[in-house]
Amino acid sequence: MSQQLERLLPILSLIPGVNIPAGVLQSVYIAASQRKIEQLEQALMYEVGLLNQRVSAGRLMLDHDYVRSEAFTANVMQALRAAEVAESEKKLRFIARALAGCTLAHPAPQIDRFQTLRIVESISDRELHVFFEYFRLLDPIDPYHDMIPVDSQVSIPGLTRQQFLAALLGLQQLGLLTKEAVTSREGEWLADIPRHTGMGFAWQLTDLARQVAMLSQGEAQTYEE
Repeated sequence: MSQQLERLLPILSLIPGVNIPAGVLQSVYIAASQRKIEQLEQALMYEVGLLNQRVSAGRLMLDHDYVRSEAFTANVMQALRAAEVAESEKKLRFIARALAGCTLAHPAPQIDRFQTLRIVESISDRELHVFFEYFRLLDPIDPYHDMIPVDSQVSIPGLTRQQFLAALLGLQQLGLLTKEAVTSREGEWLADIPRHTGMGFAWQLTDLARQVAMLSQGEAQTYEE
């Protein structure tokens, strides 16, 4: 298994400044199939290639100190642990995207990469699907200050109402969503969302959700991409 994992090192080394020692994965074992490792390798190759294109074009900037640090190596190991329990190829692509996103310089406040990758590992396929579809329901200019009433009839295609609500509760447990009291004035902003009852509470994305979206560059993308 370690030889398969070592195949990831030349891909990561394509990121300028990355220099993970060749022996760092020799003692690593993850209970993942060869097919899963190959899917992760393909996903990582794609994401690193896309990353380098955007950096070369000046659209993104690398965090050069970070990619040379032991912290990046630790995050690579964490991403491998996330891949071990990934439920699908889509989840593996998401892990690869988040790991590539770790190498970028982000605006203040500083992202807690280790914390964010821990969430990436824990989130289920359905929760991840709902997380990105949730962005479609919000104000595209400022989704983090927008809200969706808890008692609204909003759902997403392919999921029952109960499945959708269960995913929202899971995202709340992961710290990605919070329930906030809605005032009368805030209720005016939500007038276009079908409601079931009167004023009450609404779902709102958290700062941790912002970190996950930034690392995965997910605000403008969907889980299916």
